[in-house]
Amino acid sequence: MSRFERRLAFNFKLFCLPLAAVLAGCTGTATAWTEKVTIEQVELPKECAGWQKINMKQRAYYMLMRDDPALIMEIDSHNLKGKNLGCWQ
Repeated sequence: MSRFERRLAFNFKLFCLPLAAVLAGCTGTATAWTEKVTIEQVELPKECAGWQKINMKQRAYYMLMRDDPALIMEIDSHNLKGKNLGCWQ
C-alpha cells in the first residue's frame, strides 16, 4: 500500500468518525424539547377536496366587471361558499 493510499484511507476514516457519531446521536428516544413540540394538523371538511379560492388582480376584476358581470357574481359566490365551508379564511 502506497503512502498516498494509506493517507487516503486515514482521511476517509477520519471523515466517517464524526458522521457515525452524528447518526448514532439521532437514534433513540425523543429529547426533552421534541416531546413538547406538537404539530397541529387542521382537518379540512371533505367538501374542500379540490376546492380552491379564485384570486383575481384588480385589473382583471374591472375588465370582467365591464365585459361579464355574471362571471364576477359566480366567482364571488364560489369564494363565499368555500369560506362558509371552512376551506379558507
